[in-house]
Amino acid sequence: MWRQVCDIDSLQFIDFDERVDIEVPDSDGSSWHFHLYNDVDRLQAYLLTLSTAADEPLIRQWMNAIRTVVRFLPDLPPFPQEKTTLGRLAHYAGLWPMWRLLPLMRKWGRLTTHSFANQFHSPRLREAVRRLYFNETRMTVVIFGQAYMASRVAAYPLGGSEALTNLLLREYQALGGKIEYNSVVEKIRVENNRAVGLILADGRQTEADAVCSCADWLWTVGHALDGKYTLPAQRKLLAMRDEELANGLFYSYCRLHIGVARNLYSMPHFARLAHHYVLPDGTHFDQVELEVNNFDPRLAPKGHTTLTVNFTTRQGAWWINLRKSNRKAYTQAKESLAHDVVNLLISRFPHLISSADIEVVDVATPATYYRYTRNSLGSSQGWNPLPDLTRRLPIGPTLPGLDGFAIAGHWLEAGGGIPIALISALRAEKVILRQLAV
Repeated sequence: MWRQVCDIDSLQFIDFDERVDIEVPDSDGSSWHFHLYNDVDRLQAYLLTLSTAADEPLIRQWMNAIRTVVRFLPDLPPFPQEKTTLGRLAHYAGLWPMWRLLPLMRKWGRLTTHSFANQFHSPRLREAVRRLYFNETRMTVVIFGQAYMASRVAAYPLGGSEALTNLLLREYQALGGKIEYNSVVEKIRVENNRAVGLILADGRQTEADAVCSCADWLWTVGHALDGKYTLPAQRKLLAMRDEELANGLFYSYCRLHIGVARNLYSMPHFARLAHHYVLPDGTHFDQVELEVNNFDPRLAPKGHTTLTVNFTTRQGAWWINLRKSNRKAYTQAKESLAHDVVNLLISRFPHLISSADIEVVDVATPATYYRYTRNSLGSSQGWNPLPDLTRRLPIGPTLPGLDGFAIAGHWLEAGGGIPIALISALRAEKVILRQLAV
């Protein structure tokens, strides 16, 4: 599907042997490092060296679950957006491989990283598994993620998101596409129940044969279209308060990008440091997530490295409201966060990083994500994954009663991400062509 929209093979990808290096505190106050390898056989052998014989059956069950998903991955279909009877039939027929995975999903879907960790006899392994993800996460999410990594289909493109974005941009412009930058959309123009253009924040209006929104579903349907074209189940989504949204949406981030005048080749590319920290918004952490972009020369000048420190948060409203109501306090919160993180890195890696080496520090908060994307609460990805992976959200690429309009983007499926965005774009294309009778 990527090859249908761009020359994806022109990008250079990196596959990592190790997904993450996790620092795990020990009972004596020291710490050790747990290595989450992507190869299943290597990971299994490693786990067996960390545990007693009593844990071996549980380890083998975990690894065999990953192997099972790996075997089915080529047969798992994209999730369709069509709401027609034929579309639904095709959807359920295409889900046959997933029906065969139901016993696995039922068993592991009841477990989280924390509840699964509690089953291990080895206290060291128990704590390592608990720290697999930033937050307590369903084991089905863990296992599917491990299966993609083991299958070598979840690689990193050199140049990061910018490389992929620029590739899509060139393809779009080569086809005659045009982008209007610095043009904030306020409303979608509708005449006789048909989308006919846009109203921009500066008052300008555009004309269009059809409109496709790739923005936040809640903003698109509730604000840009005033909530007029909705089903009852969709109106329930629009009526959610911030407290409900905070749990129903993917978390947002506080992210710090730090430019260091060192190559840092000796550091792991992705690590979690055992460290207790409280964000200015009150969110508590017992580990700090660190990306060391020493593998991508495009992300920093020669001899330099860009570090990224991530904190997930569901307190997007706190940051957004603080920026609106008290810009000085908001700036101070960012500066405090930057100061704490820089000091942590210097104290943890004194032989690699000094204060003189740090040349750039940039802090993004949920308010930053909201300002650039208008994603509700600064959500990083859309809807939270549903416990039942076969259950659907009451939304699709069209809205009832509105013609000349389609929705695309990762807001159409729980979990989101660019694979869903890609799939939804190809289906939005079909919707628009059908509506225009082309």
